[in-house]
Amino acid sequence: MSIMAKYSRMFWAEPTDADVAARNRSVEKLRVVFEALNSRAAIGVAAALVDALAGAELPVDLSKTVEKAISDESPAFQMSGHELQGAVCAAVAALDFAREAPLTARGWTSADAMAAALWSGLALQSPLENAFVEALRRELHDACRDRVRAVSRQARERQDVPDVGKLTISENEPVGARAQTAYKRATEPVIKALKENAELDREEIDFLWWALGDHSGLFDCPLGKKAPFSRAIAVGIEGASKLRRLPSDGHRHVVLRQIGESESLTLEGLVGKLGEDKAQLARSFAGTWAMALPSIFPLINALPVDAQLRESSVSLDARDWGTRALLEAAIIHLEDKLGGKT
Repeated sequence: MSIMAKYSRMFWAEPTDADVAARNRSVEKLRVVFEALNSRAAIGVAAALVDALAGAELPVDLSKTVEKAISDESPAFQMSGHELQGAVCAAVAALDFAREAPLTARGWTSADAMAAALWSGLALQSPLENAFVEALRRELHDACRDRVRAVSRQARERQDVPDVGKLTISENEPVGARAQTAYKRATEPVIKALKENAELDREEIDFLWWALGDHSGLFDCPLGKKAPFSRAIAVGIEGASKLRRLPSDGHRHVVLRQIGESESLTLEGLVGKLGEDKAQLARSFAGTWAMALPSIFPLINALPVDAQLRESSVSLDARDWGTRALLEAAIIHLEDKLGGKT
């Protein structure tokens, strides 16, 4: 299937078959580049793509990568003057990556991290004036959201624990290590399944004990004492800290079970509503790597007293702001916990 057939008209009025085929190959090259990224770098690329779709220039290193992927197939191409084409090709590569990369048991590959970050960044982005780019932005947003929802479910499925395998000792292995190697080979699948199931059990126990406690560690008081918006942000942040996989709809429902209906506020309105509670909500993120990525973590970056707010026309009620806090904090928590291990 030609993935660039419908997107190429954003920068060519009448694209030829050869033009589209060349950009398809460029997109595939970029997807291979994205597959090789670690999760932290994937989040950084997501931040750059969110900004690029809104009209900002790609960072120098990513711009060179995109330019090379395109110029390898079209030698006359230069990024200067064709920034939209470069941004679209990179965004389409991310779209294909989110849709086609396999889901894994750990649930935190570069594809998962990039999808979660793109969902977070694009969901609070104001609609774009260019209708064609806006359509791509919405399509990328929906694909990334769907991937996060899918991986949050699949990564929590308990594994079947296999029987211990046969002890097979190879004569080609060193004499002193043969028995140990054979034993490890026979028991490794069993131990792996038991450990991963136990990790998911522990997540459920920690999360449910926290939910039953109905107490905010951030504010050191019962959650019911805080106003709805402050309570929603607090439970989102605290709930995320108990997770070992991306949050599912079930986690969202538990986290927000006591957050009722409220008015809808933009990010600017929310910050004003939080008042003095902002300082305590921001405390656990001060000085972290996430504070350098406001396009992916707009809410968390808006909490410090001296924060420069990211412009957004999107209005959310207290429950939806709590959902956003859960997603942003979960990305940070999982990257700190699992980054570099998958």
